[in-house]
Amino acid sequence: MKKVFFSIILFACASAGAQNEALNVQRAFNEVAAKAKSAVVSLKVVHEESETFIEPEFFFGYVVPRERTYRYDTQGAGSGFIINAEGYILTNYHVVEGASRIRVTLLDAAGREKTYIAAFTGGDAALDLAVLKIKSRDKFPYLELDSSGKVKVGDFALAVGYPFGFRQTMTSGIVSALNAGINVEGRKYEKLIQTDAAINQGNSGGPLLNLEGRVIGVNAAIFSPSGAFAGIGFAIPAAEAQRILPDLLAGRKIRRGWLGVSLVALDPVMAAGLGLNITSGGIINGVAKGSPAFEAGLARGDVITECDGEPIKSEDDLFYKTYTSRPGDMLALTFISQGIIKKASIRLGGRPGEDAVPALSAGVDIKEGGGKAAAGYNWEGLEVRFRNNSAVVDRISSDSRLLGYLRRGDVINAVNKARFSAPSDLERVFGAAALGEGILFDVERNGENMYISVQFK
Repeated sequence: MKKVFFSIILFACASAGAQNEALNVQRAFNEVAAKAKSAVVSLKVVHEESETFIEPEFFFGYVVPRERTYRYDTQGAGSGFIINAEGYILTNYHVVEGASRIRVTLLDAAGREKTYIAAFTGGDAALDLAVLKIKSRDKFPYLELDSSGKVKVGDFALAVGYPFGFRQTMTSGIVSALNAGINVEGRKYEKLIQTDAAINQGNSGGPLLNLEGRVIGVNAAIFSPSGAFAGIGFAIPAAEAQRILPDLLAGRKIRRGWLGVSLVALDPVMAAGLGLNITSGGIINGVAKGSPAFEAGLARGDVITECDGEPIKSEDDLFYKTYTSRPGDMLALTFISQGIIKKASIRLGGRPGEDAVPALSAGVDIKEGGGKAAAGYNWEGLEVRFRNNSAVVDRISSDSRLLGYLRRGDVINAVNKARFSAPSDLERVFGAAALGEGILFDVERNGENMYISVQFK
């Protein structure tokens, strides 16, 4: 009897503990809702559009065509949130892009709507973020950014905004994934927070909050076959917003860091061809002369494996690290050169203008003219000849397994790192290559260097 009674007491205590935990979560939700109430705003954005028509006009019995231009307004809607007492608002760039007028509606402490006019302060189309300033000297409640970067999968996430033009709405869920990527209407997003908190049209620019009421992300996009919420929403991390916020507030142009390399994702064939025992990394395809990477001694064929302690698997990984950094910032790279693991701290430069991009150095000087052509050599339906320490592809047979990988006119600089110094090397180098084991070709095509991996089992 005592044992049963003791078990009942334990069950009652456990039930009471669970109930208290549930009440604590409930209170946290209520507190976040109250905190966000007056700081999350509705944005009505007006765009001036125009259309030109040719219309007939009657003049003394004659029909005279005349061009007329009609101007009209279109409206869009989105969300945003106030980030300081002066009334600066953070939202998505795509929400306010090209706006001629922006109207901000918020709720005061009593729940009454108040409307203001806002002006565009600064924006970054690449990260899809913009800052507005409410035209008022009032002091406003605001939300703080959590830029600690400590968001974890499974954390509670609360989305606040004005979906479909409804009144302010809060939804809840969890952080479903981190470092997500998505393409939406030509805009590429990287390193996003993925959540199952309901996000719909009109939520763009609103905050994604944690249980402390701090902003962990700016809601930016959804994945939906129907156009409505389907359980997958995405937010730009607050840490990325914080990185460029000073420039946006000051209306300055965002300056991007530049390393000066192009990468190709390393695959098993490439790794084997380079004699490397690694499964991922980015092989350097080219280094811009005079760039920070060039000055640091990086060369074509080196493999970058880490940047600031994070693994590099593709060019996108490294590009994101440099693109979200500023000129003068330091990057810590781990790379493999000539089979040796090396580390380098490199100070990023400023990105060159489109009309002044330095040429990429291939590390091998191939001359089109001059040189003595040698007799052809046929391997796997590939007819090549020796020229200037390389093998030039003259023809590929229609039944060659290399068709679609190599082309007529390709200049092969190396096969599995083996190079050519004489016509006799054609047989030696190609004879040692086996498609079943995988082959790495170092090729120049139309003046552009590339690595091509081929394997047939």
